[in-house]
Amino acid sequence: MRFVFALFAALAAAAPLSAGVQVEFMSTPEAAGVFIDGRLRGSTPLVLRGAELEVGRRHHLRFSKEGYEDVDMFFAARDGDRFVQHAELVPQKGLLLVTTEPEGAEISRDGYSLGTTPRLVTSLNAKDVHTLVIRKAGYQDRKLEVRFNGRRPLVRNVSLVLDSGVLKIGSSPAGAEVTVNGISRGPAPVTVTGIPKGRVALSVKKEGYRPFMREISVNAGDEQDIFAELVPLPGALAITSVPEGARVYVDGEFRGKSPVSVSDLSPRQYRVKVELDGFYTQEALLDVGIGKTVKREYRLVSNLGSLEIRTTPPGAIVSVDGRMCGTTTASAPNATTSDVLVVGGLKAGEHTLIVRKYRYAEVVQHPVVAVSKATTVNVKMARKFTPNVEIVMTTGEVIKGELVSRDEKMYTVMVSLTQPRTIPCDSVKTVKPIAEKQ
Repeated sequence: MRFVFALFAALAAAAPLSAGVQVEFMSTPEAAGVFIDGRLRGSTPLVLRGAELEVGRRHHLRFSKEGYEDVDMFFAARDGDRFVQHAELVPQKGLLLVTTEPEGAEISRDGYSLGTTPRLVTSLNAKDVHTLVIRKAGYQDRKLEVRFNGRRPLVRNVSLVLDSGVLKIGSSPAGAEVTVNGISRGPAPVTVTGIPKGRVALSVKKEGYRPFMREISVNAGDEQDIFAELVPLPGALAITSVPEGARVYVDGEFRGKSPVSVSDLSPRQYRVKVELDGFYTQEALLDVGIGKTVKREYRLVSNLGSLEIRTTPPGAIVSVDGRMCGTTTASAPNATTSDVLVVGGLKAGEHTLIVRKYRYAEVVQHPVVAVSKATTVNVKMARKFTPNVEIVMTTGEVIKGELVSRDEKMYTVMVSLTQPRTIPCDSVKTVKPIAEKQ
């Protein structure tokens, strides 16, 4: 109880007030009862005059309003006084003890915190009805309506209800990573507690498997068992070769020329063969794992060699294994031996080399080619007798040979490789060329 004392007039001898005395009683808020000397005289605003009061007497004044603290004061008036008695009423505060199970919940009113439980709240006006919010992480909010009965203490105990659920998560295969609402919860199997009610985003992931993604509705107090059957991802092969363009076979099936990608493979072992003309074939067993792409580069090793051929004389036609490979030439004038003629792309082993030149005996050899090496072959060709003219003498003799020269008087003819013969022109009946045979 708060008492405010005010004395507005000196004490005077007891006598009735004159008609000129006036006292106005006011309060904030209004409608407070005005008690003078213990007797209710009305409610604010109130004006008392004349004989309603006694001059010179000291009066006890009380302002009283439900829900507010009483205000007490004293006053006295002399004849002819006019004044105002005003009181600021303070709302009466209630006494509220709030406890919760479990403890540690926050108490708030209109967004302002009043403390955490257990808590004695003394800041609420007793005259009003209050709505308090009780909140604790992991529990449902509770609203508490409070009505005071004057200064009588109130006790309120609130049992909080869990605002979360429990998920028990397993996976096949085990060990998949579990994420709930974007937060990692460890490998399955795992029990996740304290999940807020509502829609929950669940993902279960393991390398090599398609993710298990679900949106689950969780109610307060729920306990759900969830099992994620993970589907393995297919594997793949990525095959390259040096040089490119090699033929690629997977388990005997042609899959194209390198580089080659083979997808949608079940996890197991595959036989891969890579082949390219002029190179050794390579084979390997490759293990394709779940969701894995196996990359393999094959560096092919050549199984070819070459021949470096020189002929004496130049101008010889060269063939290998029945394939025409070119004619030897000489860059220097009057050279008796040709420059090198290179015949490449030959498999390792024995080959048939044939060298031909008009008026020379054919040469046949069988050189052996080594892998990645050049085999040198020097071919010396033998001159052969090749008649190109037939001369019929006036005597009837027929001479076949190689015409060397002719002038007005004489023919010169080689009748063998080493024997020339001169024939007088007047002894010649006819001269007929012999067709060349290459």
